[in-house]
Amino acid sequence: MTVTVAPTVELSNVPPRVRLDVSASAGETSTTVVRNDPDNVQRPVRTSDGAPLTLSGGVGLLYDYEVPYSTVVTYTTLESPTVLGVDVTVDVDQVWLIHPGVPGLSMPVNVASIGTRTRSVQQGVHWPMGRKTPVVQTDGQRKAPSGQIELRVESLEELADLEALTDDAGTLFLNIPADFGWGVSACYISVGDIQEDRLVEYAGEPRRYYQLPFQVVDQPVGGTQAQRQYTDVLATFTSYTTMKAAYTNYLSLLAGP
Repeated sequence: MTVTVAPTVELSNVPPRVRLDVSASAGETSTTVVRNDPDNVQRPVRTSDGAPLTLSGGVGLLYDYEVPYSTVVTYTTLESPTVLGVDVTVDVDQVWLIHPGVPGLSMPVNVASIGTRTRSVQQGVHWPMGRKTPVVQTDGQRKAPSGQIELRVESLEELADLEALTDDAGTLFLNIPADFGWGVSACYISVGDIQEDRLVEYAGEPRRYYQLPFQVVDQPVGGTQAQRQYTDVLATFTSYTTMKAAYTNYLSLLAGP
């Protein structure tokens, strides 16, 4: 079996993404597309249901919304790991918060500050009788960073977008372009209790500081609504009218099911 992946960067899309045209030898019905990231980890490109990409007539189409910005990546498949696509770089000059499940909610953010990061360790400290120093035991692995990122919000519209993005409390992808030189890599984060502070203590002030305490986590499993087709949506409904009745707005349609 030979599977090839042809990537095309689409900077004008919101959010920026990589289009992946997949082709396979005759008779193949599915394949698992992976991205080779700069940290030497292979991460699967998300499909609509998290399963391997279905091929029709030996071809398939995917969009990668979780590619780290300003870094060189390549694509391949688990079925043909030695067949690499061309190197691609998504050159973006903004930090984005990406919603893996509903990329349409994703938005660029203005980072005001990144606070102290903590890498905790699970340890037990034991004090034997008559001994000056303790015996310390750990589980042998320091944990992924946690910390807080503070965003500058300029309008109530931007605030509403942030609230929609964080509303389901799901894992987000904090995509910091590598060439910013901040010493903080793009990462998946789980956000805790959000604090919102007005820039000026005045009720009519629209500007805010939006503070997101976070814990770095692994790439979440599952699919993405970005890969749903119009036919997938209509398959659930008997008509366009019933579909409109089921979803109150376009964001609800994106989120599904």
